[in-house]
Amino acid sequence: MSMDKPFRVEVTVDAPRDVVWRELTEPERVRHWFGWEYDGLDEEIKVIFEEHAELLPPDRIKMSMDGLIELEERGPQTLIRVTKPGDLDALEWKDVYGDIEEGWITFLHQLRYRLAVAPDASRRTIFRTGPATMVDLPGELWHSSRFQRGFVADGELAVLGVKPNGDGMLVVTLIDPSEEAYAAAEVRWDEVWAQLSK
Repeated sequence: MSMDKPFRVEVTVDAPRDVVWRELTEPERVRHWFGWEYDGLDEEIKVIFEEHAELLPPDRIKMSMDGLIELEERGPQTLIRVTKPGDLDALEWKDVYGDIEEGWITFLHQLRYRLAVAPDASRRTIFRTGPATMVDLPGELWHSSRFQRGFVADGELAVLGVKPNGDGMLVVTLIDPSEEAYAAAEVRWDEVWAQLSK
């Protein structure tokens, strides 16, 4: 795995550029699509999106380690492009798992889901890690890449990522669930995760 791998991640979302800009630059909005719930999320957002980001409105954000976020208007949609410079075709990077690249793939699809389903709603997440096998999860395929797949079913987005060494990650996004619905979802996804990690 590599933090240094150059990459280019592109995701098109069903929202105009000014709406996407707010999602990327207002910390309270970022916390509803970036990463998953944990005690350090707000601090992580502050470091990445405030302290180490240079905003170049209306369509570019310079990030740390020469990263760049660009927004491209496409009618009523917006293409979000996140890049880390380097030779994307270099053989040394072929088949290399990139932590940051995989993170952006997950997070941008979580943002795409938020904007498609409930742009102003809060989210809750279920997060599990450990050994896992890449399989199709219940629901309709939301996105697919070499090391991860996302599926939508019953108002939830579930993203499964598996590294080449077999370490896995499951992130499930729920929009404004009641406590009862969240508890039931945890039980259900724990059962799924138990099957994945056998």
